[in-house]
Amino acid sequence: MTTPGTTQQYTQGWARLWRGVQTMFIGCIPAHALYFSSYELVKGLNMSEDGEVSAVGSSMAGAAATFSHDCIMTPLDTIKQRMQLGHYNGSVRAAVQQIAATEGWFALYRSFPVTLVTNIPYGMIMVSTNEMVKQAWTEAGTATSLQTVLAASSAGGCLAAALTTPLDRIKTMLQTQQLTPICARTASVCPRVAVVQHASWYDAARTIAQTEGVGGFFRGLTPRVLSHTPAVAISWTTYETLKQYLLRQYGY
Repeated sequence: MTTPGTTQQYTQGWARLWRGVQTMFIGCIPAHALYFSSYELVKGLNMSEDGEVSAVGSSMAGAAATFSHDCIMTPLDTIKQRMQLGHYNGSVRAAVQQIAATEGWFALYRSFPVTLVTNIPYGMIMVSTNEMVKQAWTEAGTATSLQTVLAASSAGGCLAAALTTPLDRIKTMLQTQQLTPICARTASVCPRVAVVQHASWYDAARTIAQTEGVGGFFRGLTPRVLSHTPAVAISWTTYETLKQYLLRQYGY
């Protein structure tokens, strides 16, 4: 309970860890459908006669897959980041309406350029590492084992997440700038229209460097690696397992 002019006390317990998860449910299926479709298309175009793909071909496949995925997920990721901070205490629809009313629709894609700058290298590193490990650990003419797929995708996710942490830090600052968590907001100080402090990735990067130093670009490295490694492993292992099953089922 609060009184006028006092800070709102807001707690959600463990449920707060899943705040904004509904945005992932909305975009997960179409985004991943585009992701793996683009990956297979570009990979097929770069495949040699013996069925192998070069590092350049794998990187191109990863870049194409990431671009397709981010076209759908960028606005949803922006909403998720803000809901996780506690800026919106309602539904995804209410969050979208408030963003559009106070900042305009462009705010949903403000981080899109830096998202691509972050995620395309991430996709290139992840896919090329994944393909390299799979090819190295799979005998010619045999199907890739589940253990190899799991290890290769884990290695790819871990390496890509670690190397692109500074870019992700800049992207997150652009998405969440000038937002105050609900627990620290009052009706008297909460702005009706958000003020954009960092209009570009350069502004965000300069602020991080000036206020936090070089180490600020790697803040969140551990949770990023710990979350991306199993996520990539689960996603790619599920995909490869279903792909091999369908190929056997239909005689390919």
